[in-house]
Amino acid sequence: MRSLPFFVMPGIALAHLREELEIVEGDQRARLMLYRYGQRCGRALVESFGLSCNDLAEVRSIVEPIWMEAGLSRLRIESLEESEMIVNLEDSIEAKEGNTCDFARGYLSGIVSQLMSERYEVDEVECASRGYMICVMQVYEVVDVLRPGKQAEQDSIRKYNLESGYSYLIKEEVPDQAFDIFVDASKHGVPSLCVTREYPEKVKDRYDLKAVPFLWLSMDQERTYSRDPSNIAMLYSDVKTFISENPGCMVLLSGVEYLISQNGFQKVLKLLQHINDRIAVTDSTMLTTISPLTIHEHELKLFEKEMRTF
Repeated sequence: MRSLPFFVMPGIALAHLREELEIVEGDQRARLMLYRYGQRCGRALVESFGLSCNDLAEVRSIVEPIWMEAGLSRLRIESLEESEMIVNLEDSIEAKEGNTCDFARGYLSGIVSQLMSERYEVDEVECASRGYMICVMQVYEVVDVLRPGKQAEQDSIRKYNLESGYSYLIKEEVPDQAFDIFVDASKHGVPSLCVTREYPEKVKDRYDLKAVPFLWLSMDQERTYSRDPSNIAMLYSDVKTFISENPGCMVLLSGVEYLISQNGFQKVLKLLQHINDRIAVTDSTMLTTISPLTIHEHELKLFEKEMRTF
């Protein structure tokens, strides 16, 4: 078991963090960011303990002592089914400040997901800050859109052999070259993730990529794989999760121009820099395709400085 530094955040510090996020990002975005941050913290805690479970019955015996480490509230499992459980939180720190328990439900989601090696989400059904006696959480299993499926592997020799541990910038008006490299890797057994502006179902049919996970840069949030293009933090979190869980993988980022139009160049540059770091330490590969006519020359030079030009 690894021993990692651990600290408990004071309740008032969590409240201050929420205030800062609300000022910068607005109420809804702040709640989502707290939830996502809670998920990452919960996963990291369980990973540091080296724990795993085969079913929710085992989770029940483990989650309460793990939960006590954070001091967010007192936890009690009210009911348990095969893929769902109801959890009561008493004396929630977040609720005492008059807020919904967004960090806590994310923390619970991360703990259960890491224990089960499956994706579990958490909804707050009732919250003490809304007049209820206790906070009630519904924990349920969902389809993990980032999990690669089994792709039929080809016996032929790979057409492209890019040096791993690097990101590559491909300058083209239509991303044919980038997809050719990406498809070649995915069909030779490389775990692959495609982030695209184009509707994923069309891309899957065109290149026969049924088992490859996709993230769709779209304002249409009805699809499980849709990602709000203006939410850079969420997009980074998903890409980072995929890379961390699939070392040696390949990521194709198509739609950089759209991301820039929604966020500005500097935010997208920082996104690529952060992803580059994960690519390097996991011996993975990223392909970033861009039309050079859509951005300023000095911005293109900054991209070229961060990535190898293919």
